[in-house]
Amino acid sequence: MTQGINLARYVDERPLSGFQIRVICLCALVVGLDGFDAQALGFVAPALSKDLHLAPGALGPVFGASLFGVMIGSLVFGALADYLGRKWLVVAGVLVFALGSLATTQATSVSDLVIIRFLTGLGLGGVLPNTIALTGEYSPQRRRTLLIMLMFMTVSLGSAIGGAVAAKLITAYGWQIIFLVGGILPLILCPVLIIWLPESLSLLALDDRKSDRVRALLMRIDPKAQLPVDARFTIVEESGKGFLLPQLFTKRRLLPTLLLWIMFFMNMMDIYFLNSWLPTLTHGVGLDVQAAIAVGIAFQFGGMLGTIGLGLLIEKFGFDRVLFATYVAGFLSIITIGFAGASLPILVPAVFIAGVAVIGGQIGCNAYAARIYPTYIRGTGIGWALGIGRFGSILGVTLGGLMLAAKWDVSALFQASAVPQLCSALVILGLALLGMRGRLPTADDGQRSPLSAPERA
Repeated sequence: MTQGINLARYVDERPLSGFQIRVICLCALVVGLDGFDAQALGFVAPALSKDLHLAPGALGPVFGASLFGVMIGSLVFGALADYLGRKWLVVAGVLVFALGSLATTQATSVSDLVIIRFLTGLGLGGVLPNTIALTGEYSPQRRRTLLIMLMFMTVSLGSAIGGAVAAKLITAYGWQIIFLVGGILPLILCPVLIIWLPESLSLLALDDRKSDRVRALLMRIDPKAQLPVDARFTIVEESGKGFLLPQLFTKRRLLPTLLLWIMFFMNMMDIYFLNSWLPTLTHGVGLDVQAAIAVGIAFQFGGMLGTIGLGLLIEKFGFDRVLFATYVAGFLSIITIGFAGASLPILVPAVFIAGVAVIGGQIGCNAYAARIYPTYIRGTGIGWALGIGRFGSILGVTLGGLMLAAKWDVSALFQASAVPQLCSALVILGLALLGMRGRLPTADDGQRSPLSAPERA
């Protein structure tokens, strides 16, 4: 009889191999460069505004256009990947945001920036759901949450590096140097991805003609494995066909999907408000440009270190308790930022804790989404959650610009931005309640479903 090999079980039962680590590292490089480019505008905003003679808050439409592009990219690229495969959409996204970053160096007006940053955002948004999905698929279940969070941590690392580069080079070379670096590096990465980034195992297994490619990838995970030539590859989880978006709302997924969208919306509202306006706001209360950028870097480093700590805590205590405590800490720290003024001994620790809570908490949300959705709709599920979250990010950036233009008091501005953290804490309580009642699905809930015609026979 033809032997069936379950792909998920095959990955779960083996130690993490060098090949899997390379896949995760390539995804990490992609999202790190994504983070560098996405945060670059926030770091150069003071210098850019001065160079173009812009009023406070005038860059709000530019931030909004960039995030709107990211939102569309997340929605479209994430859904397309469940049909077309993840690898080539990751490569396409990297190429788009590389070219967009290079084009940004030629912008001479706000209208130029709005158009270019929207197009750049399409690529930035397109890579995120697919790198999360690929990392999840090539990670064993016992370490999946931590590995996804560590991979995504490089968003903060890229942003922090962007801040360090900005602080060192803007004075000497102008704000354009940041986007020049942010365009050249991903262009160099593209051929590396084409050669070494693998396609999704489960999506390859959908096509019987690609069974040799699946077998080759499995052998790279475990070179000592003995795989029959006529093996058929299956997966123990729900599968399906047709238009995938409605399937986010079936099989007990309606309420969890809606709650997940609210949490992404609220948390990303805060992430991008702080990413975009923190250097400008701290510069406005008396810090010089380099000190303001340093405060922004503290936010990113908080996100990086927080991701490691939260990933370990989530593995030990579960998502619900850890994320609830994280969002409460985010609420308190953001309020503290508003009262700190230019006092660095208070401001820097508060910003660092906010980075732990807001950025680390969002990366935890990404891993949570990968846990809820089975492989065949994981790109769609994560992409739409990120896309809905971008509505929040657009709102956060836009409201920040409007409040700055209206001359809001800094402490009141931060108090308002702390409220979404409380909303996210309430949402995670709701998801925990669904889990206690057995109404929260996971990717492993589905019944064994064949992925190939010969297996059905």
